[in-house]
Amino acid sequence: MNNKDYRINNIYYMLAYAFRFDKLIEKNKFLGSFEEFENVYDLLSFMLFTFINKMIKRGFYKDYKLTTEITSVARGKINFGQSIKENTFINRKLVCIFDDFSDNIYLNKIIKTTLFYLIKSNKMKKENKQKIKKIYLYFDDIDILDNRTIRWNQIILNKSNRRYQVIINICYLILKELIITQENGENRYRDFFEDEKLSVIYERFVREYYKKHYPKLNPSIKSMKWNIDEGYPMIDFLPTMITDINLYHENKVLIIDTKFYANILEKGRYDKKIISRNNWNQLFAYISNYSYNSDKKVSGMLLYAQTDEEIANNSVTSVMGYKMSIRVLDLRRDFNSISYELNKIADDFIAE
Repeated sequence: MNNKDYRINNIYYMLAYAFRFDKLIEKNKFLGSFEEFENVYDLLSFMLFTFINKMIKRGFYKDYKLTTEITSVARGKINFGQSIKENTFINRKLVCIFDDFSDNIYLNKIIKTTLFYLIKSNKMKKENKQKIKKIYLYFDDIDILDNRTIRWNQIILNKSNRRYQVIINICYLILKELIITQENGENRYRDFFEDEKLSVIYERFVREYYKKHYPKLNPSIKSMKWNIDEGYPMIDFLPTMITDINLYHENKVLIIDTKFYANILEKGRYDKKIISRNNWNQLFAYISNYSYNSDKKVSGMLLYAQTDEEIANNSVTSVMGYKMSIRVLDLRRDFNSISYELNKIADDFIAE
């Protein structure tokens, strides 16, 4: 195996698939020549610059915002109480409240805040920082936010501002320090497998990969309830089972449960290294509950992101008639190798 570590470049591909951006997936065509990123800042700043540059050419998204202003020309609603309090009549001015069609909106503020954060960092290549500074000038009339107070769960995207989706997602990764952290006041890069939040990106990457390259397998999420025996009530607080990825072919179903952890193995009896009991039992619960009311042949797979632990790839067994397997995806290898492994999983499932 090549000793070169491709993890930074593979974050690029994972994000490209997760965000469903085909032009980023065709990286060689998109960049003109293959560019390797030295660190996560370089990667994310490149992606951010690319999308913002396109956005600037199309124009900023604008929206109406309630504005209060002291003006000599009556506009909107006059706030007489505030005008008296501010004593604006002396200068023949009024305090007016009106809707202003402006680009100084929340989405653009988030973007400017992210650009500001990147410029202040010292981890980017000089040329990348210059690119960020260049587009930063276009945000001159837009406010900077305190990144700790950004209300991510209240951001609403619609048909008019849908083009902001990828940009805001990248801003989230940067400002939430999903990949970058601080220790003793200094920036430090987390290990690629250190943050469990990245498991969400990994899961979506695998699912979107199959959606793009194997649409005939109908890759999808499946929500299931527990198959409670007849005569017994459903307990309200039982959790709903939601699979990561289901692949379908003829009379077969493959349930793939993606796992992105710092460690694949845990200690068992007598300190023996074993696969997580919770992961294995969870997969079996998915398989058995799905097959209970289905005539399809159901199998399951735990798909781990490779760590430094030694584990045999493609371990297969059968439990109560259900085929269960364990595979690892080595994200330290070049993306062609990763693509080959994902294709092999799908092709083997079809051929069974």
